[in-house]
Amino acid sequence: MNKKYTTILFDADNTLLDFSKSEHNSLIKTMEHYGVPVTENNISTYVSINEALWKRLEKKEITKPELKRIRFRMFFDSIGFTFDGDALEVNEYYLNLLSQCGYTMDGAEALSEKLAEAGYELYIVTNGVAKTQALRLEKSGLLPYFKDVFVSEAIGIPKPDKRFFDYVLDKINEKKKDRIIVIGDSLSSDIRGAENSGLDSIWLNLYDTPLPCDLNPIATVTNLNELEKIFL
Repeated sequence: MNKKYTTILFDADNTLLDFSKSEHNSLIKTMEHYGVPVTENNISTYVSINEALWKRLEKKEITKPELKRIRFRMFFDSIGFTFDGDALEVNEYYLNLLSQCGYTMDGAEALSEKLAEAGYELYIVTNGVAKTQALRLEKSGLLPYFKDVFVSEAIGIPKPDKRFFDYVLDKINEKKKDRIIVIGDSLSSDIRGAENSGLDSIWLNLYDTPLPCDLNPIATVTNLNELEKIFL
């Protein structure tokens, strides 16, 4: 056990849960249901729009309800698809499908089990939709290894806001910041959020992305299995 840390705050999507796979499968079924042409270009257009909206949410430029209301309307407008119905209904259909996807990242369950057995206190910190995340995590099989799950929608403040982490730090057992570390794939929400709060972090760099010079995680890994060398 790495004696420096007692507590690990894990991001959920594309850190523990395979969001990319879940999103892809759920999106295709949603598009088929509403008669949207299923093409790689249309799929990538939705993904780009969605990612941009989540970045705006992190910056507090929009709210979670706004994101849910506008993302499919923006998607339909962008690809020239005529839809006279309620885009929020499409979003709810999609989220229902997404909530059934408990796909995990390679090595997530084995690592969680080993870390918990080694004595680390594990928590999940996520910006996802509260109801959807709860169902996905339940299906993932990961929850027995985690002490608690903190979802920004329930707290009312998204990562990387310091107040999100202040809330988490108030609820967890460990109170010394230098004994707590954040692990996640997002530079803008996880790594930036950790630094905003004076916490160490490890970046899960899935796509060989350059690290900005203003961010300083203590380590960068490309998959979860590399974390065993650091913590076990």
